[in-house]
Amino acid sequence: MTPAKSRIKPWVWIVLLSLLAGLLVGWLLIGWWLWPVQWTGALPADLGPADTEKYFDLVAESYLLNQDAKLAEKRLASFPASQQAALLQDVQKRLAHRLEYTDNYLVLGADQRPGWESWRTDSIMIVAIDPKTEQVGIISIPRDLYVDIPGYGQERINSVDYIGEKKKYPGGGPALAARVISDTLGIPTQHHVRIQMEGLVRLVDALGGVDVTLDCPLYERTPEESAPKGYIEWSLPAGTVHLNGDAAKKFATYRYVTTDFGRTQRQQQLIWAIRNRALQGNIIARLPELWKAMSDVFTTDLTLVDAIKLANVGSKLKPSNVHGLVFSPSVMKDYLTDEGAMVLVVKDQAALDKAKEELFFRKTLEELGKSEAGKPKQCPPPPKP
Repeated sequence: MTPAKSRIKPWVWIVLLSLLAGLLVGWLLIGWWLWPVQWTGALPADLGPADTEKYFDLVAESYLLNQDAKLAEKRLASFPASQQAALLQDVQKRLAHRLEYTDNYLVLGADQRPGWESWRTDSIMIVAIDPKTEQVGIISIPRDLYVDIPGYGQERINSVDYIGEKKKYPGGGPALAARVISDTLGIPTQHHVRIQMEGLVRLVDALGGVDVTLDCPLYERTPEESAPKGYIEWSLPAGTVHLNGDAAKKFATYRYVTTDFGRTQRQQQLIWAIRNRALQGNIIARLPELWKAMSDVFTTDLTLVDAIKLANVGSKLKPSNVHGLVFSPSVMKDYLTDEGAMVLVVKDQAALDKAKEELFFRKTLEELGKSEAGKPKQCPPPPKP
């Protein structure tokens, strides 16, 4: 006898199909609201306040990745024409505020010499890493920037690290420097590295030297009391030049001809040269050895594991994604203190914000020292004796 086939009653099918339809509709509704705002033709009426913020952030991120203002304008085209200029300006301002969300590292180059009780920090940089877009910006802060130091008064920024140590500021000199930079320039930092200039010499020599390219000869000099004229002349020819540790220190510190603006640009150029040389020598594998060998010439709140992670990030960076910013005379101006010292102060807050906004659009470190394509080289003459 053949067993009777089991039959599902029609009402059961109706219940199951209704349940599945309900789940599908619910999933679509929830997914719609949770899905990241990625559309490019959104209508203003379709966006709530929170989604509008996300949308503008995404347009800013796309603008940064594509380096294309026209594309950003296209992605705002569905908004009223009367609003589009202001909206594009808002998107650009978000790039200035992006430094509030990047991973920012304060790098201090201290000139601590034997027998000196105090020291100055003549190289001050912020390395801003944007992990979302894999962009890096290096901001050089002029040593003569005149700042307000909490609990102390006004002084050049290159004194802040020493003052923080001497006054036993919580977190020491780097913490005080980070606070002053945040207060003055609106750039927060989360980590620090302080390296003595002698450490730079040892690092470059440990790498076997580095190569820099100059379109024009470099003419510099430095004070030296024992020299016949009171200073020593130093120069480099145009072309690709190999620097040992001592020459790299001069390249990064001499400024009596090219001024502090020229020196800070060369410091950025040297960073890129060190990075390139480190990749050739597989520095990641040697980092534990170098960390131990140089532990007496640098201090940091980073661990060795942190340093290895950063080295991995640096090794994968595209040259087109690493940019440098040196504040120009449109941002900073000369100022004479009551004591008669010539320093620098912020000239124009709007120009400062604009410079920060354009950080990831500026000339790349790879291009430093090279003339712009299509423009004739205009090399400065040797300085007069």
